[in-house]
Amino acid sequence: MSTRPLLRNVLAAKSESTSDVAPVSSNRGSGIRRAVLPEPLPPPSDALAAALTFLEGVASRRMCREELRSWIDRNLVQSGYMARPWRIQEPLFGAVPADKHCSSFLPEIPPTDETAAILVRTRARVVGHLRGLLQSPADDRFLSAAIFAGRVRRVVVGDTMQWVPRPRSHDILSDIVTSLFVSDILGRREFYAQNLCVCDTCGRVRFDPEPPQRNKCFFC
Repeated sequence: MSTRPLLRNVLAAKSESTSDVAPVSSNRGSGIRRAVLPEPLPPPSDALAAALTFLEGVASRRMCREELRSWIDRNLVQSGYMARPWRIQEPLFGAVPADKHCSSFLPEIPPTDETAAILVRTRARVVGHLRGLLQSPADDRFLSAAIFAGRVRRVVVGDTMQWVPRPRSHDILSDIVTSLFVSDILGRREFYAQNLCVCDTCGRVRFDPEPPQRNKCFFC
């Protein structure tokens, strides 16, 4: 599944005086309005693409033990962000304040398979963090937590300073995945403020420049 940002279809209304497509800007002399489409969203960074791939893989139940190992190797180990973890772990909820944003994304009956249970808890906690960004005021404590813990760092890339993920091999899985989002958010906070959407029902994360509702998706 593609992890590039999803753009909402923009439907133009009809002109009052003609049957032509309704424009945002108009020419009163001609009676015809020209449709003005929103600027296309930029392609996702490698970190964002990897994080979205994880969330979509868990939501669609395509992520399994072997797929998780491949995802970690491909997106974190080979890129030099972290050493290969010797164990994948995720604690039960109730340890951090952000957990209150996660409960709606957990199944009533936890999966019996250990890997599936870890993946479900991880996705719920990561989505809960992102969901906090849509609150007013925003709950962005997970950004400071990642910086303080050293799970993201600023490095020189070419002629610029950039945030990059630096999770440790013994970190819990949700902190590892969250570090990918944090590095991207810190580099372009305004992009998230304007385009981030998190569905309150299914936890789907997407980016839309003109969403009908930022807490709903097309599937719920």
